[in-house]
Amino acid sequence: MSEQLLKLENVTKRYGAETEVLRGVNLDVAAGERIAIVGASGCGKSTLLNLIGAMDKPDAGRILFEGTDIVTLSEKDAAAFRNERVGFVFQLHHLLPQCSVLENAMVPALANPGKKDLRERALRLLERVGLSHRLAYRPGQLSGGERQRVAVVRALINQPRLLLADEPTGALNREAADGLMALLLELNREENLSLVMVTHSVRLAEQLDRVATLENGLLK
Repeated sequence: MSEQLLKLENVTKRYGAETEVLRGVNLDVAAGERIAIVGASGCGKSTLLNLIGAMDKPDAGRILFEGTDIVTLSEKDAAAFRNERVGFVFQLHHLLPQCSVLENAMVPALANPGKKDLRERALRLLERVGLSHRLAYRPGQLSGGERQRVAVVRALINQPRLLLADEPTGALNREAADGLMALLLELNREENLSLVMVTHSVRLAEQLDRVATLENGLLK
């Protein structure tokens, strides 16, 4: 059996007294597994990713990552967890416009000054995603697909176990979206990386191992 990486137990999240976005979500993710989360706009998919990535805390329930309940982490430990164990890719790339491709790829590494060979890893990953000829370019000089590839490298620079992708192809045309999806699947295999991706595209979702639908605050 595959090693269990992530387990959500009865996770609940409210906004205000009456708005219950998640109402007892359960989810198991194995090491290397690829899961798509689909559902209507505003149903709580991004909220769920934020909780898994320790960017927010649930009102109830447990989120176990490699057996540790990340809900109980201090702010300092949660920040270290986000930086070292999880990678994030969003619909908008959030690259720093004043920085080069290489500099943007290495932003998360700034929190790990003692970790060796991160520049070499950035160079290897940028070559892997076809951007070794763009190292000195600024984001404004790149296409949308190229910017998202830089964002993927940035998410992977610290060798996380889990990649959370929130509509990563939403701002791309079909060709660029297909290219990015193929890249994510290849990196999933090469890095033994678990992938949890929110998407509105049924076509892309069906390329993953499992599709879970978030509806009425529950995963089905």
